[in-house]
Amino acid sequence: MPTPPRRRIVIISCGSHKTQPAGNLQEVPAGKLYIGHYHRSLRAAAEALTSSPSQILIASALHGLVTVSQPLVPYEMTIDHPSSVTSDHLRQQATTFGLHSAEVIFLGSKRYAHRLLPAIPQCLRPLTGGMGTQRGQCRAVAEQPELQRQWWEEAAALLRDHRRTG
Repeated sequence: MPTPPRRRIVIISCGSHKTQPAGNLQEVPAGKLYIGHYHRSLRAAAEALTSSPSQILIASALHGLVTVSQPLVPYEMTIDHPSSVTSDHLRQQATTFGLHSAEVIFLGSKRYAHRLLPAIPQCLRPLTGGMGTQRGQCRAVAEQPELQRQWWEEAAALLRDHRRTG
């Protein structure tokens, strides 16, 4: 029996710096809404790890998982806010996006990972340290195909382990 094609998804954190202020009712594609340096570093790494924008999702504190093309109205919300997205909501979205059978890499902060990992337990979280360190790791993976390959191998191993135990 032939091996099914590998499905690879990179999820990145949203950002607090947006193209338009909250309250502006004009929708913007999620991939253009977040403009901060940290988010742009995550996005550059995600683009290096994937072959298509359709393989990138953004973890929004308000909306949960969104595609880069999904229109969003600018908003102000942090992942620590009591009304922010829950792990249960992210779990439902992960099912909708078919992430439970995908190799998934998450690039973002520990606060977002804390919500995301219960929803997608096989998710690889390769970034460590503070924001500056993580931006350097993003730059490294964007420039080093060997590191890209290594991260995907680790994500594949997590998916295999999850299938065995799940």
